[in-house]
Amino acid sequence: MIQIPSGVTVAVEGTTATVKGPKGEIARTLPPGCRVEHEGNELKVLRESEEMRARAMHGLARTLLYNMVLGVTQGFGKDLEVVGVGYKAEVKGKELLLTVGFSEPVAYKIPEGVKIEVPAPTQIKVSGISKEQVGQVAAEIRRVRPPEPYKGKGIKYAGEVIHRKAGKTAGVS
Repeated sequence: MIQIPSGVTVAVEGTTATVKGPKGEIARTLPPGCRVEHEGNELKVLRESEEMRARAMHGLARTLLYNMVLGVTQGFGKDLEVVGVGYKAEVKGKELLLTVGFSEPVAYKIPEGVKIEVPAPTQIKVSGISKEQVGQVAAEIRRVRPPEPYKGKGIKYAGEVIHRKAGKTAGVS
């Protein structure tokens, strides 16, 4: 059962659910084997059978609907850190420019529905109403220069622990 906060409207037509709220609107096709009942300010996700696949899709559908409601009320966000001497990020228009040790800055086109802020040259904040899209964009930005294990240089999630390796040492004879 999902509680619908005030200011949020949910419309379910067949297998398509649309959620509108203060931050925007999301529409999504729900997995097969589930149906949604809208009663007052609650949503109930029911499965059509007790098969293993239907039970799995029931949990998925419920979580997807919950994330849609949460996204249009609070939104989602991921923080990234740029680590390395001379490494930095900046937003210019609809692009994120990443200077991360290549001969030229890497331009990442910011997709619709996602907001990217750079409060400091070494911090990137990705936010939006779709949890999937925010996570995907953060992963694509991190993929430009993942952190390396020797000095930890690269783009990492805030709070991510990079396990360091010992470098080469001179042989003692």
